[in-house]
Amino acid sequence: MNWSKWILKLLPNLVASISAPLREQLVKFAKQFREDAKKTPNPWDDFAADVICFVVGIDGQDSSST
Repeated sequence: MNWSKWILKLLPNLVASISAPLREQLVKFAKQFREDAKKTPNPWDDFAADVICFVVGIDGQDSSST
């Protein structure tokens, strides 16, 4: 079994299943994390932020979308 694919499919579904107030907290965190990552010179910060946003369900680079 390819665990990486399994986890990538599981995480967005898990996030979508949590209570709305907790999901809002995750979205807020992810957006702030991405903004903070943009301010650092480390490209891995941007990559990590993009992965977190993908898992939370935030598309693209638009920090206003959910």
